[in-house]
Amino acid sequence: MARRLIAGIAVALVMTWTIACSGKGGYPTEPTATPTAVPTAAASVPATAPNVSVDSFVGDWQADPVMDPAAIAEAEAAAARSCSQVEFKAVRDVDSKTAAVVFAATCARMRIHVVGVGNMVGDTLFWKARGEVKLPDAGRTCAATFVEGNKAQPAPEGRVKVTYNGTVCGAAVGGTALVRRR
Repeated sequence: MARRLIAGIAVALVMTWTIACSGKGGYPTEPTATPTAVPTAAASVPATAPNVSVDSFVGDWQADPVMDPAAIAEAEAAAARSCSQVEFKAVRDVDSKTAAVVFAATCARMRIHVVGVGNMVGDTLFWKARGEVKLPDAGRTCAATFVEGNKAQPAPEGRVKVTYNGTVCGAAVGGTALVRRR
């Protein structure tokens, strides 16, 4: 039930973001974040080849949960800047070389949900996304920005390797996560 709810929210955010970028609507309000418009230009990458497609990335992806408390503590100590509970979603845009992207994770001790765009180069989807995180005190917000060095690449066993680099409320975050299709 929770997966369907998250997937429904993600689809609604992508659709709202698409409408907002076209100038036909406003931005949604969500308990954890309010997505903001993202420039339609992709991160600085070389021109795409004519036969590349985002189709292998389309869908809902999430990291396998880590259940062992010792493994969780070790991972947190080793990678204080990394994010956990990574979810990634790509929705094919008007052509096979671009996609709307949703990145959700727990970063800097806050649950974030950002939306953006991605462009294919070779077998890699280069993406960037932005959003606002609602802070628990007095309705304040702060920015979550992922604009440089973000990509999704095919990985063994049908997984995708998501590399992310950005800031959440001014705190630098970065790392990689192996995700599998839900």
